[in-house]
Amino acid sequence: MTEVVIAETMEDMDENDDGKISLTEYVGEFMDDDDDDDDDKEWIEKEKVSFKEVKDKNNDGYLNKEELAAWLVPSEVNYSEDEAKHLIEKADSNKDGVLSYEEAVEHYKIFVGSQATDYGRILHEEL
Repeated sequence: MTEVVIAETMEDMDENDDGKISLTEYVGEFMDDDDDDDDDKEWIEKEKVSFKEVKDKNNDGYLNKEELAAWLVPSEVNYSEDEAKHLIEKADSNKDGVLSYEEAVEHYKIFVGSQATDYGRILHEEL
């Protein structure tokens, strides 16, 4: 899923199809030619600084796929993995590190209330 998000974002923002996103392409995504709002201009200036000082890690003036991934999908916390580990820990009655069918059925309420298992419902509603 992460690869799809990165590829789609690169496709949307990389206007000249050179496989990287320039500051102009990056900022262009947020600019509206008809909008003279000072708040928007201030926000865009902050984004320019963020591009140069935070997102462009190798300071070459472009975002490559790795830098784009770091921006779009920060790796500090993997919420899905954390939630999955939590669910298994709570439902693994015999604490063998493996979730059996019986344990899953016995502890179904844990899964029903989980944000991880709610993803399917959310996705279905969006489609």
